[in-house]
Amino acid sequence: MRRSHQRSSGFAMIMAIFFMIVISTLLTYMLSTTTETANRTTNTYVNEQAQLLAKSAVEYALLRVSGVDRSVSPCLEGFNTQYPGTNPIFDINVSINYFGFGDACADRFPASTVGVISTSESNGTMLIDVYVTSTTGVGSLNLSEPIRYHRRTLQKL
Repeated sequence: MRRSHQRSSGFAMIMAIFFMIVISTLLTYMLSTTTETANRTTNTYVNEQAQLLAKSAVEYALLRVSGVDRSVSPCLEGFNTQYPGTNPIFDINVSINYFGFGDACADRFPASTVGVISTSESNGTMLIDVYVTSTTGVGSLNLSEPIRYHRRTLQKL
């Protein structure tokens, strides 16, 4: 009688070890999936934030250009900024090319790439390029790859 009790005790030990292996495998898979989902969510959030910053940078460029007296000071060719101001997550680079501004603002758009623009509808047109790039030290965000977003727009002044 004692032998059968020892066999069932040994079998229970093997079943317990097998059960622990199965549970640990499932927990490892769940942890891996949770980490992947969190990284994907963070990347999506940061990418959306970069797109919104690019739109805001275009509006800010229009505001800054409209505040410049082009008869007194030269045209604004672009600017760089970071967001947020302390511990920046993004570098924002804005470049502005003008065409159709006449003498007040010399054309800075290379005519060789688009030809000569001579229509009255094109006067006062700007080509605004905005590059939003995540910084290398992104703080507490765990990005799987750097974010770089480019927005190009034509605007009339």
